[in-house]
Amino acid sequence: MPYNPALDGVRALSILAVVLFHCEVPGARGGFIGLDIFFVLSGYLITSLLTAEHRHGGIEIGRFYARRALRLYPTLLLMIAVYVGLAPILWPADDRWLSAVLAALYVYDYAQAFWKLTYTIGHTWSLGVEEKFYLLWPLVLPFLLRTRHPARWLVSAFLVVTAWRYFVALNWPWQQAYFRFDTRMSGILLGAIAALTHCRVSKRALAMACMALLVLMALPSLPTSNQAEAVTLRITLAELSAFVLICFAAEHGKARFLASRPMIYIGRLSYGIYLWHFPLVLLLRGTQPLWITLSVTLAFSFGMAAICLHLVDTPLKRWRRKAWLEARSTA
Repeated sequence: MPYNPALDGVRALSILAVVLFHCEVPGARGGFIGLDIFFVLSGYLITSLLTAEHRHGGIEIGRFYARRALRLYPTLLLMIAVYVGLAPILWPADDRWLSAVLAALYVYDYAQAFWKLTYTIGHTWSLGVEEKFYLLWPLVLPFLLRTRHPARWLVSAFLVVTAWRYFVALNWPWQQAYFRFDTRMSGILLGAIAALTHCRVSKRALAMACMALLVLMALPSLPTSNQAEAVTLRITLAELSAFVLICFAAEHGKARFLASRPMIYIGRLSYGIYLWHFPLVLLLRGTQPLWITLSVTLAFSFGMAAICLHLVDTPLKRWRRKAWLEARSTA
C-alpha cells in the first residue's frame, strides 16, 4: 500500500482534538470526536492493507499480528512501566497493578464500561477497541471479500452496530455505549467501507463535513452533559464526516494542509502523544491555569512521543524489515 501523507495529516487533526478536549480548552469541549476520526481512519488503513495482501497471494495472518504487536506494544509497555513506577507517588489511590494488567491486555474498554475504576491510564480503552479489530478482521475479511457485494454487507453491519449503540445508550449508562468494542466498531466499519468503495467526494461535501466536525468539537458534551446525544447522534455525525474527510485524503494524498510537514510529523507522533498526554493532564487540570496545563502537556507528550518514535519504533521497524527480507531470502 503506497504511503499517503494526507492520512498522517488526518491523524494529526485527530490527536490534536483529543488533547485539547482533555485539557478542557474552551471551544474544544467536544474534541472526543477525534477518536471517532481515528477509528474510521484505522478501519480504512487496515482494510486497504489487508485487501492488497489478499489480492497478491492471501493474507499472512501471523505476519500481520507480528507487525501490529511490534508497532504498538513497545511504546504501550514503556508507558505502563513508567506509570507503575510513579503511581505510588503521583496516584497513590490507584490500583496500579490492576490498571496495568487491563491496559496491557487491551481490555480497558469493557472495564471502563462496567466497573468504576481509576482513570489514570483508562484512555487505553480505545486501544482495546482497536486491538480487537486487529485480531478479528484478518480472519473475517477474506470471507467478506469472497462475497459478491462486500461493501453492502459492511453497510448493513454499520447500521446494525449503530442501532445497537443507540439501544445501549437509551437503556443503560452512557459509559456502556461509549467505551465498548461492540458499540464503537461502527466507525471502523465505516472506514472499511471507504477502503472498499474508494468514494470520491466533492468540495462541497468536504466543506460540509469539516464544518460538522468543527461544530461537534465546539459543543460541550461528555462526560458532564448531553450524554445520550453524545454517544448516539454526535458519534454518528462525526463518523460520517470523518468518512468524507478520509475519502478526500485518500484521493488527494498531497493536499496542501493535510500533507504539510508539520501535520505529517504530528501524525507520525500521534500514537505516542495519545499514550503519554493523559496521565499528565489528570495531574495538571483543575490545579493549574489552562495555559500551563496545555503548554506542559503538549511539550511533554510531544517530547516523549518523539523519543518513542525515533529510539523505539523506527529501530524496531528497520529490524523487522531486515528480518523479513532475510527470512524471505532463505525460504
